[in-house]
Amino acid sequence: MESYPGWGTDQNPPGAGTSKNDVVIDGTGLIAAPGLVDVHVHFRDPGLTYKEDIQTGARAAAKGGFTTVVCMANTKPPVDNIKTLEYVKKEGEKTGIHVLHAAAVSKGMKGRELTDMEALAAHGAAGFTDDGIPLMDAELVKRAMEKAASLNLPLSFHEEDPALIENNGINHGAVSDQLGIYGSPAEAEDSLVARDCMLALHTKAAVDIQHISSAASVRMVQFAKDLGADVYAEVTPHHFTLTEEAVLSYGSLAKMNPPLFGQRQTVWL
Repeated sequence: MESYPGWGTDQNPPGAGTSKNDVVIDGTGLIAAPGLVDVHVHFRDPGLTYKEDIQTGARAAAKGGFTTVVCMANTKPPVDNIKTLEYVKKEGEKTGIHVLHAAAVSKGMKGRELTDMEALAAHGAAGFTDDGIPLMDAELVKRAMEKAASLNLPLSFHEEDPALIENNGINHGAVSDQLGIYGSPAEAEDSLVARDCMLALHTKAAVDIQHISSAASVRMVQFAKDLGADVYAEVTPHHFTLTEEAVLSYGSLAKMNPPLFGQRQTVWL
C-alpha cells in the first residue's frame, strides 16, 4: 500500500488494513460531503451551446461536487415538447452525474397555454418552470399548480411583475435615484411571491421560489410554510453578499433579475 502525506509514524495509519489494490486519498484540506444538488442550472442545450452544453455543464458541476442538477427549460427550442425533452434526457445520460430536466409550464414559454404536463411527466420531466419569464395569468398558474400537484411534481417560478418595473436589473432605491432611473422595486417580487404562496397553499402544489431576494418575500414563504404550504425558496451567493452599491463599481456587470437590493437585512424566522 502506498504511503500518503500526513500519516506520521503511527503503527495504524489511516487506511490500515486495506489491500495494495485499494486507493487511499489524503483528504487534508478537503471536504468530504454527500453529493451536492443544484436545483437551478442552465446548460443552454439545445440551441445556445456557444454559452454551455450539457456535457461541459455536467463536468463543471462534478468538479464542484454536484452529483445531481436540474436544468431549466429556457433552451432554444424550449423544453415544452416530448422531442426536446427526450433529446436533453439522452444527452444527460451521457454524463457522469444525474442530469434532470424541468419542462416548461406554458407552450413556447409565452404564458398563455399550458404544456401537456401529463405527457411530459410520463417522459421524465422532473418538474415545470418557465424560468426567467414570470407567469402573469393567475388562473393559468392555478391550473398548472393543480396539475403539478396531481403529478406529484414541483413547479419553479421567477417572481417579478413587469408592470411594476421601469428599468430591469437595478433596484429602485438610492443608487437608481443617483443614476436618474427608476429601476425595479421590491414590490415587483413581493406581489407575485404572495400570490403564488397562497395559490400553493390552496392547491397543495410543491412550489420553489427562484432566487429570492426580498426580506418581505422570505417572510411570506415562511408564513405560507407555517400555514401548511409546500413552498421553498432558493437564493444566490451574490444576493447574500452584495448590495445595490455594486452597480456603482461594476456597472452592468452588477445588473441582474431580481436586482441587488439595498442594505442587507437580517430576517428572523
